[in-house]
Amino acid sequence: MIKSVIWSSMIDYPDNVCTTLFTGVCNFDCEFCYNKGLLKEKELDFEKEILPKLLDRKDFIDHVIISGGECTVHPDFEKVINILYENGFKIGIHTNGYTPEILSNIIDKIDFIGMDIKNDFENYNEITQKKVDVSKIKESVDIILKNGVNYEFRTTVYPKYINKENLVNIAKYLKEVGSKKYVLQNYFDHNKTVIPYSAEMMREIQAECSEYLPTTLRGII
Repeated sequence: MIKSVIWSSMIDYPDNVCTTLFTGVCNFDCEFCYNKGLLKEKELDFEKEILPKLLDRKDFIDHVIISGGECTVHPDFEKVINILYENGFKIGIHTNGYTPEILSNIIDKIDFIGMDIKNDFENYNEITQKKVDVSKIKESVDIILKNGVNYEFRTTVYPKYINKENLVNIAKYLKEVGSKKYVLQNYFDHNKTVIPYSAEMMREIQAECSEYLPTTLRGII
């Protein structure tokens, strides 16, 4: 299940230093995904190669994020959550929200969820390159907000398929369902095949989204 580990991260778990575990497989196929290379990596044995080191470091880092790919689609996902929970770790996950049934099973054991809202619901399939039942996305949002877990809804702003109108539509939706915050993540393209929006444009979008709920930018200097 686990393909890569960052033992000390300051960006994946809000306001905490954490260890981040990356899984390889995903049920979407977003063309801008930064982690597709994980598919080629060897799978690590969680109980033999990762857990002992986590326990050794627990006095210093007791927060663990499970990220992707999409962590919730793995058969061993709930087993890993249970092991971490039973050993007293504070657990967070990054998810695309497409498995609300799994989210319901584990949400009482986790402290933080970072959920991607890929696009407004009329244009979701452009980003995911898969036919998406958006009712599952909405169900996951509802589960998160009703549970009271610390959360973050965020969108990676990929200019090829996402514009200001799309993002304002997402902000309106999140406001309607009771979210208190929204994060826009600036897309960064190492190969310069899709040029990211300028910082000025990102701030303009942030301002319009903030008319509906507090919106922050990530990845803008």
